[in-house]
Amino acid sequence: MITILKADYKKYNVSELEKLRIDEEKFYENFDDAILLQTCNRVEMIFDAEKYKNIKELEKIGINLDKFEIISGEKAIEHLFRVASGLESMIVGEDQILGQLKNSYLKAKEKGKLSKRLEKIILKAIHTGQRARLETKINEGGVSIGSASVELAERVFGLDGKNVLLIGAGEMANLVIKALKEKNIKAIIVANRTYEKAERLAKELGGMAIKFDKLEEALRYADIVISATGAPHPILNKERLKNAGKTVIIDIANPRDTTDDIRELPDVFLFTIDDLKLVAEENLKKRMEEVPKVEMIICEELEQLKELLDRMEFENAVRELGQYIENIRKKELEKAKNILKNKNKPVEDVLDDFSKSLCKKIIYDIITIFENLDNKEMFNTLASEFKKLKQQKSKNKT
Repeated sequence: MITILKADYKKYNVSELEKLRIDEEKFYENFDDAILLQTCNRVEMIFDAEKYKNIKELEKIGINLDKFEIISGEKAIEHLFRVASGLESMIVGEDQILGQLKNSYLKAKEKGKLSKRLEKIILKAIHTGQRARLETKINEGGVSIGSASVELAERVFGLDGKNVLLIGAGEMANLVIKALKEKNIKAIIVANRTYEKAERLAKELGGMAIKFDKLEEALRYADIVISATGAPHPILNKERLKNAGKTVIIDIANPRDTTDDIRELPDVFLFTIDDLKLVAEENLKKRMEEVPKVEMIICEELEQLKELLDRMEFENAVRELGQYIENIRKKELEKAKNILKNKNKPVEDVLDDFSKSLCKKIIYDIITIFENLDNKEMFNTLASEFKKLKQQKSKNKT
């Protein structure tokens, strides 16, 4: 199983989580059979619990254990599956966490830090996250103001082949960028009072920047306008948009960038942050309705993983047993060879002694093991199964 040390947005804000971040190189230099997952909303250390048990050693690299919640066993695996599926994200169902988990897995694998068991668990978590998004609608519909603005524009007007004007280059504008990047837009224009900021943003989007004095010209060119400035007063009104033609205006600024008289223009459709909140809330409600379906997928995948891990454990036990018997066989064979070299006994007698000694040593060790077990029923079960096997082989001979 695994052990996870976690700190996330449920307990800490972004700046507090930033202080809990761990130096990746230092982490992997000190620990094997582990994966480090770090995002803006979480810091999680995932360990193979069988391979690594001394959590206190984390303090050697400056990690304050009091800041982290520790979960182990099946609860830890379930948590990891929920993380991969987006159920533990601040925005339920978001896709980014799945890519972040994949990247963390690849880094740990590249550094040779994965046990076979831990790798199986992580890959199963990634598969579970993929199933959740393919088989349910947990990630559909924008639930942030930025993504909701793009969704609303797409719903009302369509985005394919459209010209988009983004006014502003601050935090809200950056939220819009994440959603716009996935769309098939013809052209993006970025306008901002500080031209250098507009240039940086336009470069990131593969668009073009304009100075603020060219705004009215850009408004006539744009099909969709998303306004997200930090201006203290409106920058768009009926007069400024009277020659804009058919246009969708989405105002996500606070305070608003638009005036209500814009709604009087027959070809201009205005949506404000209040409209977007309704869209975001509606989408979040739809996502929450999908949570039980995702939890069913997680249950299915947990059962499959348990069977896989049990099989791995059994195969490991068989390998260990095989190695143990092989070591005894080699020792007894060496004794038999020495006796044959000295020619003290006939070959038949040497082989007979070799086989008896091999069996006695194996049986003696097995009895010793079972004498030390609290559960004596296991020995009786084993004896019963050997008896059945013997009877079966006797039938096969006849």
